Formats: sequence, C-alpha cells, structure tokens
Amino acid sequence: MKSFFYSMITVATMATFTHGQSLYDLAMPIGLEESLPLKWNANVSFGYDDNVNATSSSLFGRQESAYSSFGIGATMSNYDSRTQYSFDMNLGLITYFSKLSDGTEQVMSNSNVNGRLTHHFDSTMSYSASVSLAWQPEPDYENGISASRRMGDYLYVYLNNSLSKAWDSRWSTTVGFNGTVLAYQENVGKSDNRDYLSLYVNNRYKWTERLAVSMNVSGTYCDRKYGLDDKSLFLMGGVEYALTANTSATILVGPQFKFIDSTTRCYPSVEGAINHQVSDRLALRAFVRFANEDNSTYYGEGRNFRSNESWRVGASSTWQFTPRFSVSLDSNFISSRYDQSTASNLSNYTASTFNVNTGFYFKVTEALTAQATYSFTRGQYLDNNVETYNRNVFSVGAVYSF
Repeated sequence: MKSFFYSMITVATMATFTHGQSLYDLAMPIGLEESLPLKWNANVSFGYDDNVNATSSSLFGRQESAYSSFGIGATMSNYDSRTQYSFDMNLGLITYFSKLSDGTEQVMSNSNVNGRLTHHFDSTMSYSASVSLAWQPEPDYENGISASRRMGDYLYVYLNNSLSKAWDSRWSTTVGFNGTVLAYQENVGKSDNRDYLSLYVNNRYKWTERLAVSMNVSGTYCDRKYGLDDKSLFLMGGVEYALTANTSATILVGPQFKFIDSTTRCYPSVEGAINHQVSDRLALRAFVRFANEDNSTYYGEGRNFRSNESWRVGASSTWQFTPRFSVSLDSNFISSRYDQSTASNLSNYTASTFNVNTGFYFKVTEALTAQATYSFTRGQYLDNNVETYNRNVFSVGAVYSF
C-alpha cells in the first residue's frame, strides 16, 4: 500500500481551484485507496422522463418520453507500486421512444472515461496526471462548469498535470496546469461553448498530524466561442483538517480578480468540502463553492453579462442497509446572479436549480444487481422571460458484473 506521506503529497494537488475537477475532491479521502483488478460490467435500464428538454410548460420545447439506456463499463486501480493509476469508464447510449423537438436527438451518447496516474520519483517528488472525458446529455453538477440544466448533449474534456516536491516533512509545493473543453452539440446550447486554461501553484505546510495550511495562486483564461472572454486570478488561503480518523474537511477562501471587457473587479471566493465515513456501511460527502463564473453569460450579439456570481452546494451519501440492499441519495443547489450587462435591454436576474437523485440497489446474485432510480429537478432560467420548470425522471434496470 502507498505510504501516508505519499498520499499527502497527492492530496496537495487536489486542493487548488480548477475548472473541471470534481468539487468533492477538495476534501482528503478517508483511509488508503485499495487496488482492484480489472472488472467489467454491462448495464441496461428503462425509464420515463416528463420534461426531456428541461423547459417551462409555456415553451414548445417541453416534451415527455419513455427511454432506454445501455452501457458497458470497466474499473481498475493499482496503488501498490511506485507508479499508481486508476481508471473507470462507461460507454453507453440513451434512446428516446418519442421524436423530440427543440433539436434533441432520439439517440445520444451517455459515455464517460476517467483516469488518474501518479509516479513517485523518490520519497520527496511525484508527478500526477488526470483526465476526464464525457459525451452525455445531462449536466454534471460536480465539475462546476456545465450548465445547470440540460441543453442537449455535450462533449467535456478535462486534463490536469502537476509536479509536487516535499522540501521536508512539513513543507511541500505543487505546480501544475489544466485545460478544459466544454462543447455543446445542439444549437440550444452552442452559445455557451467555452474552453479553459489554468496555471496554479500550491504551497502546503503540515502544521500538525491533523492540520495543514496552504497558500494557492491560480490564473484561469476562459475562451468563450460566443460572448466575452475573461481572465481570473485567485489568491486562496486553505485549511485542511482531519476532524477524526473518519472525517476530513477542507476550506479555501480569498479574492478573485476578474478581468473582462476592459474592466477589473474583485470578488470573494470560497471553496470547501467534507468527507465523513460514519461506519463501514454509511458514507457522507458535501461541497460548497462561491465564485464569479462564466456560465450562460451570452444572450446575443452585443448582449452579455460581465458578472455571474454563483453558489454551488452539493451533498451525497451511500447507505448499505444489508449486504444485499443499499441506497444512494445526492442533491445539488445552484444559484447564479447575472448582472453588469452590456445592453440596456438585458436586465439583471437570478437563476437557480435544485436537483435531488435517489437510487435503490438490490444484489440478486454476486454478479447481478437490480436498481431503481428517481430524479427531481426544479429550475429557473432566462429565455425571453424568466422561465421556471419541473422535471421528473424514473428508471428501473440491472447491472451485471464480470
């Protein structure tokens, strides 16, 4: 198993503001990661979606449909060697039984691939790389950059590289860069296509066995395909604390300087996360982030918002009631205020999204698991007017592992 010292160097690469990583990764993992042999699975499900395009009832794009999905997945991890790696993937399709309006395709990809590699040159230096690829129709609330509601299928690419050096048993420095691509495939979402490039430096000091503090500097460039590009500089101070052997928490605060349309403004920025292993059967995770973002700020030629202050809050839990039966529950809340518009006919407004998902899983055999899921979303967004919508999605299916 990898040493505790190695794991702390690896964690230091996570606690830095980046666009595209899972916001849950801000908090240190509980315990040591376990190596797993290559495992495959096949999954199939059937469901019903009462608002496929996530639009209000007053718009033509609101439509309901039954659907089916199918996928092939694999997972593998190795944490026992000098070069450690892990990956997981699911290659799938979702097919709607109705012909859909608003440009939504009846057959869409529902695929993602994630990988991470860490190589330890010696006891003081390591290199880490991670990559995420997704082509899917649903927003990923965890990565912090996708839209807060469905706008057709999109391609998402995230690549991160970092080098960490421990100067002694307490001090370590991490430098790195990452890039993100977000490209919607349908016209309803293409106006929000954008790319990110970020550079960052993290200096971390292990104060006690439980407490570590850090100073983080990161610069991000956002290249929007439509609308105003911008640059942001984040100066963040962080605290990592192991409350107990089963609980870890991380908080980062500091100013964000945003350079957009020949103006510079300073905004507060906050990121935090917590992992809590209640027992070997119950795990809880949560995150919070406040920052001035770049999502959905373009509304036509000459009509842009320069500011998009957003709160993102998420919580997730898994509970294994018995060796055969388990339940998952996660929720997300996003609130965004759009202001500093470039046009007199574009008024300030606030958009919000609340989403909750629950899943029930029953292990029929060691290889076969039956599942039932439900998702509810309530959102508010700007079209020509402020629109509100509800969405319910039900599914039943099975996963076979081999």
